[in-house]
Amino acid sequence: MTYLRPGTEVDHNAELVQAINDKLDADGTGLELNIMYIPSDVFQDKLNMMLSSGEEFDLLCIMEDQKPFTSFIANEGIVPITEYVNASENLKRVIPDYMWESATMNGDIYTIPANWCETADQNNCITIRREKLEEYGLEDPQTMDDLLNMCEVFTENWDGDNKPVVIPMFKEPFTYLFRTLDTYPFTVQKDLIFIDQEGNVKNWMETDEFKQCAEFFRKLYVGGYIPEDVLSSGWSSWNTMLTGDFIWVDQCQLWDTEEVWKERIPGVNLDTIYLNKDAKQFRPNSFRNDTAVSATSEHPEEAVKFMDWVYSSQENYDLMVYGVEGLTWTDEGDKLYSKIDPAFEFNADWMIGNMEYERYQKGTYDKFIEIMGEEKPDAENSIVLNFTFDPTNVADEYANCQAEVVQSIYPIKLGLVSYEEGYEDALSRMKAAGIDKVVEEYQRQVNEYLGK
Repeated sequence: MTYLRPGTEVDHNAELVQAINDKLDADGTGLELNIMYIPSDVFQDKLNMMLSSGEEFDLLCIMEDQKPFTSFIANEGIVPITEYVNASENLKRVIPDYMWESATMNGDIYTIPANWCETADQNNCITIRREKLEEYGLEDPQTMDDLLNMCEVFTENWDGDNKPVVIPMFKEPFTYLFRTLDTYPFTVQKDLIFIDQEGNVKNWMETDEFKQCAEFFRKLYVGGYIPEDVLSSGWSSWNTMLTGDFIWVDQCQLWDTEEVWKERIPGVNLDTIYLNKDAKQFRPNSFRNDTAVSATSEHPEEAVKFMDWVYSSQENYDLMVYGVEGLTWTDEGDKLYSKIDPAFEFNADWMIGNMEYERYQKGTYDKFIEIMGEEKPDAENSIVLNFTFDPTNVADEYANCQAEVVQSIYPIKLGLVSYEEGYEDALSRMKAAGIDKVVEEYQRQVNEYLGK
């Protein structure tokens, strides 16, 4: 059985996979695992080629922010797994019902959600250098104007060789900015579709909310706070962050330990904050990552059985996610661990993790655990939290619109092109791609979902 995932083969891979297979054998499962790695920068392209050619593999790591499982359904790349999930002893125990609802289309379960983090407000924040705010006498920003002032003060006082910049994670909606808008909360999907809490669907770029965010980013770009090469294939948000020359980074970026970050950026004190502290906690989606069964698999039942095995015990989970204790990690107690090699990562929690068994590295930021690992029972759910769009009826238009977002929307979204100069042409291109049909079909399905 083959698990296909992004990345490159890790150190000790043969030993780690053998340890998993030894445990599978000891447990009498009759299963044997093989892990196939594809470099992250070509993962989607290679995956599409494999599916098109019918190349056999079984389990597929899906990243919803890059290509959602619904797109794989439309392309007949994954298969329904309802009967196997229902027969599982552990999957429904460790994954909540609302996630299974979101993994279901037309009555069938198609994917296994990675319940590795709390999605409420996870991306609605920014990561800052706390020591710089204190040095420059700045309070935590709460508004867009506060952010602009923060940019000005950082630039005026920065003593490094390179001017600091804002690092935008632009392939996802700028949800941290949405908190500052009067109409919040609302849901934006794929920088394509806007849905308010009444269930009204609109073309995202035709909303006033899009305009406000685009005009803010134009100010950032004109001020020189957005990297000139942000849309080039060579630009990396991660590499830019590692320089330390940043004003803020979108989302919670407190990955790894405080010690590791201080080694990367001497003197740094990272923190993650929310704009508009009075805004509601909001859960816009159910899950961000998941594992599906390939349409080319000859062993779909066994593939789901393997996932059930992973989630059946802490020992099995540890083997699959962290590797072999004593070889790649050390148990620090209280669901904490330390890496023997700080740079090592096997099958990361974000790919295949579950909060039932997830461990945090000793020395992890408390704020990271608070944001990612603590449930937020008072958070307001998106009205379409468990809604799954089926693009079948507008498959060509939906694909064309997603491609056009990259070409026409991103430059305006990031401020490289002003809203005034770029809007009409971008809207014309989106309409030619079929956005009106997509919105109409989206609204029809949302109405059906809500019982309207």
